[in-house]
Amino acid sequence: FPMTLSSSSSFPPPSAVVSEWTKWVEETLFHLKSRGLIRDVKPLSTRDLFLGEEDHDKDDNKRRANRRIDDYMSKINNDDEPMASFDPVRARVDEETYERWLNDTPSETITDFSTKSNKSFKVVTLFSSNDYLGLSANDRVRRAFSNAASEFGMGYRASQLIAGYTDYHRALEEKLAILERKSSCVLFPTGFAANMSVLQTLAERVYIKRDSNSRNRNNDSLADVHSTQNVEIFSDALNHASIVDGCRLAKAHISIFKHLDYEELEVKLKKSSAKRKIVVTDAVFSIDGDVADIKRLGALKKKYPFLLIVDEAHSTLVYGEFGGGLAEAQDAQNDVDVAIGTLSKAVGAHGGFVCCSQEIKSILLSRGRGQIYSTSLPVPIVVAAIEALNVALERPDLANTLWRNVHYFHNHVLRQKNISCRMTVKKDKNASECVKNAFDIRDSHIVPIFCGDERTALRIAKHLLLRGFHAPAIRPPTVPENECVIRLAINAKHTIEDLDGLGDALNEAFSFGESIVTSRL
Repeated sequence: FPMTLSSSSSFPPPSAVVSEWTKWVEETLFHLKSRGLIRDVKPLSTRDLFLGEEDHDKDDNKRRANRRIDDYMSKINNDDEPMASFDPVRARVDEETYERWLNDTPSETITDFSTKSNKSFKVVTLFSSNDYLGLSANDRVRRAFSNAASEFGMGYRASQLIAGYTDYHRALEEKLAILERKSSCVLFPTGFAANMSVLQTLAERVYIKRDSNSRNRNNDSLADVHSTQNVEIFSDALNHASIVDGCRLAKAHISIFKHLDYEELEVKLKKSSAKRKIVVTDAVFSIDGDVADIKRLGALKKKYPFLLIVDEAHSTLVYGEFGGGLAEAQDAQNDVDVAIGTLSKAVGAHGGFVCCSQEIKSILLSRGRGQIYSTSLPVPIVVAAIEALNVALERPDLANTLWRNVHYFHNHVLRQKNISCRMTVKKDKNASECVKNAFDIRDSHIVPIFCGDERTALRIAKHLLLRGFHAPAIRPPTVPENECVIRLAINAKHTIEDLDGLGDALNEAFSFGESIVTSRL
């Protein structure tokens, strides 16, 4: 019913509320700009990537702005017609976006591609993509996606618990559970949502609140009790932001241990009086590229019982004989209680997953807000992920090629060019042994170049871009101040020429007498 406010009302007038928000927006933007923290997205061009470079050179008219994507889609639905070429480590960038990259300036307008048929482009080699095996562009994966989209559209648009769960979702869960050697799996909209939901949910204590005024159990209600004394989460200092945010949401006591310092972790475990303990860690750390010692964590777990959660986001399909991740490579999958991962990196699709026991799955399905209140993954994405897992299992050469590139970059590019490096490589390993022995060799497909201050990082990133390599500076708030890095992601689709060229560009980017540091340890 309508409500009128008297002149003596304690509510502020609408104009005052608006002015307060306007003030907050202006102050926040000023603060971000003054500290160089304003960020922006700059688009890569996909409009003409359906044509090979050879076609561009032969006939520029083929790049007409009115070329329709649905024409392309209709072609790839024909199983007899070969797929058009797409290179997951090359990107075309229009001149305007390229200049904004070089000068680190934001995009102020939306580019109208329909009116810019004569734009010129730069082609850059991506050392910034997490599609480590190039599966996003694999012919079988693309065809699986396009056929599913043609047959089902996006599938049923509802949450998994309502009407969004199909037999394809179940098939993907079963494949992932086998990969991680767990009995069950739950799909999430993203890996970020998976990490947040798992930590928030497993820190809960749920019990039945009895209605003392009634003997009828139908009147009982579900209640949550959150106690900082009952649950303690131990988290590595360099864990991913999704784990950090999950810890913030969890109603538990949070203890941070120094990066990979398991002696400090043991001291904290000894002192803890919490009834339930959780240790959570990245498998491969997303910026530094170093790895957790899951076997050692398993040994600690036997001394101080806790639930071990490992995020295999950057190691799935990269480490392990069968692509199960770092835990498989270290023969430690049985030590991991909850394996979290993503479908958007080496799998080349989209989404997150949690592999665990059937009991924990039931709790996550019933209480995990990140999947309960999210629409399920589209069927074509699920089908593409299934096919990507099939391809990876059938073609170990993809991971072997990635590790061959990793070893070449560490051994021949970094070391032979006198670029300081943290790892020791066993030079007698051949490509067929790379995946199985990846942990022993300890090279990483993620290579951080530590630059220190932001100005140096931007200068190096600009030089690399001028040489045709896209590897942007990673700056605060992703990393602490004065710990900026150039994060290099080695890919199976990179060529030896790509790796050599990047090494030459890195040497040029640093002045004489200035060493390139690839580890904070």
